[in-house]
Amino acid sequence: MVRDVKPTYILSFICLSCFSICADAGLYRWVDANGEVQYSDVIPPSVAPQGHRELDGQGMTIKTVPAPPTPEEIAEKKRKETLEKLKAEKENEQQQRDTYLLSNYASVAELEAVFKSKLELLDKNTKTMQERRDSLKTRIDTAKKQLEGLKKASQRKTLESYLSEAEATLVSYDHALEENQTEHESLSQHYEKDKARLAELLSASSSSPHPDPSATPATPRAEPAHQ
Repeated sequence: MVRDVKPTYILSFICLSCFSICADAGLYRWVDANGEVQYSDVIPPSVAPQGHRELDGQGMTIKTVPAPPTPEEIAEKKRKETLEKLKAEKENEQQQRDTYLLSNYASVAELEAVFKSKLELLDKNTKTMQERRDSLKTRIDTAKKQLEGLKKASQRKTLESYLSEAEATLVSYDHALEENQTEHESLSQHYEKDKARLAELLSASSSSPHPDPSATPATPRAEPAHQ
């Protein structure tokens, strides 16, 4: 016996089948150029690389495909990476400096004594160089006066050759004196920083005092280059 199937049942069956097919096929969600949300069971080729979401049959996101970064986002990422790298390098430099200070100085007084010794040596070198420079300048002035009274070409040529070399040496003295002055200022600046840092480190490690230098062999470390 064949029963009649009502149209309503047929329509419901078709709808359920279509829903099942769509659920299996998946659904995509994206935002178009106008800022409106769009849905489709097929992702347009022009939209695929711009970022979208893949939804399941219940409309839940099962996969997110992000849009490629903009030039501004790429530049910002590089900027942050550079800053992080510089920060890490700075921290590493500070760690090396801290290790050097703690390995070579048991007190701020020791650091001060070394600083004064370096400064005295630099000042002595500068004084000697200044005296030589002033002496050379006097000889040059004297030679120039002598040159004014010379008539013989051979004598003039000999004196002019001396003056050329002497003036070049004078310039070298001036440059060296400038470098010494710069080094003096740099040494003083770094000393003040090291003095404050060493005091901070010794205060932080007061619960673990440094061993007595007279009882424990010292293991000095090379000084890191100042930046």
